Amino acid sequence: MALSGTISIPPRFPELATISFETCDDGTHPMLVVAHQKLSPKLSIKRTFFPLDVKSLFVPKSTTDVDFEKGEWFEGVQLGQKANLMLDRTKVEGILFVREQAQSLLEMEAGMTAAESAEFYPPLPEDRSVNHYNMDPPGNTAGCH
Repeated sequence: MALSGTISIPPRFPELATISFETCDDGTHPMLVVAHQKLSPKLSIKRTFFPLDVKSLFVPKSTTDVDFEKGEWFEGVQLGQKANLMLDRTKVEGILFVREQAQSLLEMEAGMTAAESAEFYPPLPEDRSVNHYNMDPPGNTAGCH
């Protein structure tokens, strides 16, 4: 099994995510792969991927003692069959291995006070902290061409 060029979801071993295969609401893709991870009572993260970007799924035999030698690996045809069996029905605790360059939708739910939520805003596209690779930010340039 070749996992080079992939990243594990969730990213820290031995954490697990609840993995589901869901029908796409807009009909553009037959299904989406969703990994939901509850990090604390106040924080959860949901990551959604296209099925072609998922290279492998590992389902451990024990969710309390995760060991890559003890569990089931699904890839290729087996992964497709598992996805079809689970589609919109069942969920498993496991680890996804996804292409590093895969598109993903990250959704976060955070419990916080009203004051905290009033101060919080997600990074905006033109924020320097997000757009630090943009070498030509809006405004005047230094005159070097």
